[in-house]
Amino acid sequence: MGYQVQTVVDLEKCTGCGRCVAVCPSECLALVDGRCRVVKDRCMHCGQCGAVCADGAVRVTDLTVPVPAAIQTNDRAAQLFQIVSMRRSCRNYTQAPVSTGILQDLVTFGLWAPSGTNAQKWAFTILPDRAAVVSFAVAVAAFYRRTNRQAENPLLRLYTKLFRGDVLGRYRRRYYDQIRDALDRFDHRGEDLLFHGATAAIVISVDQSASCAHDDAIHAAQNIVLAAEAMDLGSCLIGFAVEAARRDRRIGQHLQLPAGHHIYSVVAIGHPRYPYPHPSGRRPLSPRIVSAKDTGGLS
Repeated sequence: MGYQVQTVVDLEKCTGCGRCVAVCPSECLALVDGRCRVVKDRCMHCGQCGAVCADGAVRVTDLTVPVPAAIQTNDRAAQLFQIVSMRRSCRNYTQAPVSTGILQDLVTFGLWAPSGTNAQKWAFTILPDRAAVVSFAVAVAAFYRRTNRQAENPLLRLYTKLFRGDVLGRYRRRYYDQIRDALDRFDHRGEDLLFHGATAAIVISVDQSASCAHDDAIHAAQNIVLAAEAMDLGSCLIGFAVEAARRDRRIGQHLQLPAGHHIYSVVAIGHPRYPYPHPSGRRPLSPRIVSAKDTGGLS
């Protein structure tokens, strides 16, 4: 699920504040003798630890902050880059509510996203408070409880291996332990590893008659998370909720979605618990430039 850890800690700079430990989604950091230490050998390379460290004590060595040259001469590009580069997936929220007005404003930003053939056949369902988010999370968790029970059954695993592409076997190998741990922590410790304590969420569904339903929802979600960053809010795309809704239509019914709509994006929204003074960084990548002569002149 992750990559080999490239995180390094400067112990002379580390003050032991613990913020890097709190924001690490892979839980590969811990405080040992009052200083941050790497305690696992796998991580997501998200760079959250370095982004949250005000003292510059933590960094992920294979991440950089690519800067477009256009921001040197274009003020609008510079403003946009500030928002884009500082946006991150927030997994630590305060208990402060987000006003319904702000959530409606975020939806308005979503409405300005491109839509295939300008269909705009989307719907935005606002979960305005923590109670609504938890209710939705319980519905999603019910799907994963059933799936874990199925994955525990060797006869069902054999059946899917023979006739359904080993879907349960792959799930058991890749997700079963992670889901079991998350459900146990939710049930016994009240830890929300799905929405991370967010106090609101926006669910984006699209009518299946739309020509580019999935793309329409993702474009709208991107507008929403960038607008949230501009409003000093945290956001996180909740893929596990989308996957559960794709496989269990009862989750959409829980939200009373319009007929014919499927969920394609779920965005957690809330006030970040910790400030992030730095961008999280990206792995270096050079774009490929393909000219007409490179394609052999095919049309």
